[in-house]
Amino acid sequence: MLKIKSILVLALLGISQSVVSANTHCSHQEVIVFNCSIGKKVVSICASPNLSAKTGYLQYHFGPIHSPELVFPSKIAPHDQVTGGTLTFSGGGGAYLRFIRNHHRYVVYTAIGRGWGEKAGVNVEKDGHRKANLICRNQPISELGPDFFERAAIKQDPIGFELPE
Repeated sequence: MLKIKSILVLALLGISQSVVSANTHCSHQEVIVFNCSIGKKVVSICASPNLSAKTGYLQYHFGPIHSPELVFPSKIAPHDQVTGGTLTFSGGGGAYLRFIRNHHRYVVYTAIGRGWGEKAGVNVEKDGHRKANLICRNQPISELGPDFFERAAIKQDPIGFELPE
């Protein structure tokens, strides 16, 4: 009986991992740093398994599954076009990554606070002005935070980030 339960649990874990993998831009060989659905589109931050200060890559993907509209930066680029930060609130906190591409900035964030609950999404900025705030429609997968930033040697964001209302 214990063997049957173990097999059933392993099968269910395999199914749930397949479902998660089917709804992300990250490949099976990549680490999902952040992932959520924004309506018919998905935002994913994927990393190589060897991500550190000197090796690996970190990549922002946005768009429909299997045909993203934006993938940035290229896998061979170091992650020096990415900064991160943490947010502190009464009864909560959050974290974000800012991807810098020419005049555009893509800020992927997740936060929780007393009185307003959870917020997650991507904020799109151009020339320092907010152009869009796309809210996650499902519970995000997120590894964002100080532990990840330290392990991946993400530079502290000098700009700061204010959660959209």
